[in-house]
Amino acid sequence: MKETATLNQLSAKNGVIIAIVIVVLSLVTHFINPLMPYTNFWFQIGMFVLCIGLLVYSGKSVRTELGGYWSFGDAFKSFLIIALILTAATTLYNILLMTVIDPGLSAKAASAMEESQRAMMSKMGMSDEQVDEALAKAGSMEEKLRITPKNIITSFGVGLAIYSVIALILAAILKRNPPLFKTGVEE
Repeated sequence: MKETATLNQLSAKNGVIIAIVIVVLSLVTHFINPLMPYTNFWFQIGMFVLCIGLLVYSGKSVRTELGGYWSFGDAFKSFLIIALILTAATTLYNILLMTVIDPGLSAKAASAMEESQRAMMSKMGMSDEQVDEALAKAGSMEEKLRITPKNIITSFGVGLAIYSVIALILAAILKRNPPLFKTGVEE
């Protein structure tokens, strides 16, 4: 029972640390260029890689704190706790960002995303009519970015689902069962 409490505590601590790092980095990025997270593909990839790296590092540190071994179930539980905290923190951050810090961000980001998509489709050789049709099919970006109860729940659910898949993969990679037999000669 004590090991489960320790696993939960270590996971929660690491989840809070990762959430703080991601939120602070996102806030700094917002003040440098508020549209970069919405329009720069390489920035999005970089943030994803950073998040995976932080998850791997925290998983290894939790495993080390638990004695160097943990089952797939314990590893998945740990990553799921971290994912839940990270998803909740980033959802709250996005609500604050779009309602308090920068209330006009959803309109500016939607416009920038549409222009970015329009330029990308034009580079691919699509005509203006095809681009307009594709953007119409995609729907209103501003509506998707607006803070509404439906969008908040959807964002939280999708974020948690993505992190859960990542948690499954990382748990499978980072699990380490104790050896069945002791190695070495005992005297």
